[in-house]
Amino acid sequence: MAASGVVRRGAKRSRPSAKQSREAPEAVEADVESVNMEIEDLSGFNPTVNWLIHGPSGHGKTSLAGGAPNATFLACERGSISAKRTGSKAGLMRAPDWPHIVAATKLAGDKLGPEDWLIVDSLPRAQTLYIRWLLGVRHEENSARDLDIPAIQDHQKWQNAFTRWVDGIIDAPYNAIFLAQSMYKTDENGDDLVLPAITGKDYAIAMGICAAMDIVTYYAVSPQKDEDGNAIRRALFQPYPPYFAKDWYNVFGRSQDVHHEEYGAMAEFIQMIKESE
Repeated sequence: MAASGVVRRGAKRSRPSAKQSREAPEAVEADVESVNMEIEDLSGFNPTVNWLIHGPSGHGKTSLAGGAPNATFLACERGSISAKRTGSKAGLMRAPDWPHIVAATKLAGDKLGPEDWLIVDSLPRAQTLYIRWLLGVRHEENSARDLDIPAIQDHQKWQNAFTRWVDGIIDAPYNAIFLAQSMYKTDENGDDLVLPAITGKDYAIAMGICAAMDIVTYYAVSPQKDEDGNAIRRALFQPYPPYFAKDWYNVFGRSQDVHHEEYGAMAEFIQMIKESE
């Protein structure tokens, strides 16, 4: 007699259970026949501008962005009041939770066009409001689920849904300015990195969102002061380790200084972009 668990030569093996078996995934192909493609003149292609500004809290990012012409704040936090104090003429959509953020984004898509600017203030706060909403939904589905601690499967949903929302604004028919605080990380070589404080996969989600932007600017108070002793703020447009920055338009040089109460700086920056097209 064969020992338990040993299959005798010539004996038929039992078929694997449904749990053990794995079906081969079906091939998925894009329906290219329904897509109409044309070769365009590159010189006539003028996409909308998407700009991410990050820096320390309280250094004037919101006030700078509020100087954009034809601007509307999608305000996830109360900091937008700082733009009001500088005389900004921007509109305001208050979004205290994720459903309001989604509704505001839809309204922007219906109302804003190529000459308009949506200011998202701020990306980290929007991320926080999304996960709070998602955990609330999960708790309603299952009261045993914690309202504050995501399950493992929630993280991928959170990251994918949030980046999809950002991509939707990037692809929208209006221009956008995204605001974010900065975070400090170390790369695989042990070098410091200063990036937008966007959570996910260490700093991979932050890097992915930065890659999708036309402009990424680090903005903070400079150690220098003007002749009257007032603070100068510096907008960094080219990488200067450890700060992440980029400028696809190549019009700003390494940096641009914004002087005390120079509230029209953003409008001037936008004009520089228009003149480069």
